[in-house]
Order: sequence, then C-alpha cells, then structure tokens
Amino acid sequence: MKRRAALALALCLTTIVGFFVVAYGTQVGFFGGSSGALNAAAQADPTAEPTQPPAAAAPSQPQVIEEYVYRDVFVSSPDAGAASGEAAPQSAPAPAGATEGNPPTPTDSPAPQTAPKSVEFRGEVTAVSGATFTVDAQSGPFSVTLDPQTSVHGGELEVGATVKVHGYQLADGHVVAKEVEVAHGD
Repeated sequence: MKRRAALALALCLTTIVGFFVVAYGTQVGFFGGSSGALNAAAQADPTAEPTQPPAAAAPSQPQVIEEYVYRDVFVSSPDAGAASGEAAPQSAPAPAGATEGNPPTPTDSPAPQTAPKSVEFRGEVTAVSGATFTVDAQSGPFSVTLDPQTSVHGGELEVGATVKVHGYQLADGHVVAKEVEVAHGD
C-alpha cells in the first residue's frame, strides 16, 4: 500500500512541476508566442506602446529537379539458337531517342560498357588452336582464351582433356581464363 501511495504522490508532483515548467517557459518565450525580452520591456514601462516583432521573410518555394536518363542496352546470349541448331535472328538495338514512351537521350554519349562477369565451369576440351580452346560444358560450348597471366596446371591442354576454367565472360560471350585446371580422364 505504501508503494502505491508513493507512486501516486510522485505522479502528482511530476504533473504539477510539468505545468509549472510549461507556464514559465511560455512566459519567457521558450515555446513560441511572444518573446521574453518584449514582455520584460512591457513590464518595465507599461505606458510604452508595444513594438511589432520584425516580419519574417516569406519562405522561398522549394525547387524540385527531376532528370530521367534512359539507355537501351542490347545483351546477346552466347547460346542463342543453340537448341534449334540455327542462329537466332538478332535485332539491332533501337537508336537513341527512338524508344517508345521514353524521352530521347543524347546521341553523342558513348555506349555503356558492361563489366565482365566472373564465371567458373567444367567441361571437355573439343578443340585447341594456339591460345584459344573450346570447352563443351554442361551449360553449352565456351570459347576460352588464355592470356599471359593465365595459370594452367595439372597437365597439357589437349582435345579430350577435362578442364575446370575460372575466368571472366565478356559481353560477346567469349571467356578469358585466369586459371585452368587440367585433369585427364576425369
């Protein structure tokens, strides 16, 4: 019972103190309204005419800037038409400014370059020609090029070898190998 009485007394005192703080803060100008300096001057000389606070400048209208940039990018699939045995017809990308429903884009900007995609696959070597070889992987055939930094280990690249290729696939579907693991008879 003592605990409830103590809580009720604390709530009552907190409420009274809260009202006092708000009333005093309003009087000195903490909560808007008239400022404390003007009220103090009015109390010091009650016969003086009240002065008007300086007029606030009209708020400027916010400026909204909107800019839309559209780019048409043509992406070809490396295995397009592979299932039917014939090359799929490829349509050319729409010229800049000719897209339907979109505002025209400047024609003097260069075409955006897509970053090479990191790839890893395993398959059988079906052809070797210099620094380029073809791998028949589960996802389809890949043309792979070795560059001077390519690491080839586990044996020689030859037709019939099973290889695991780590590299980057370019936009045209060609793969540049960074590492080739050769395993004969895997």
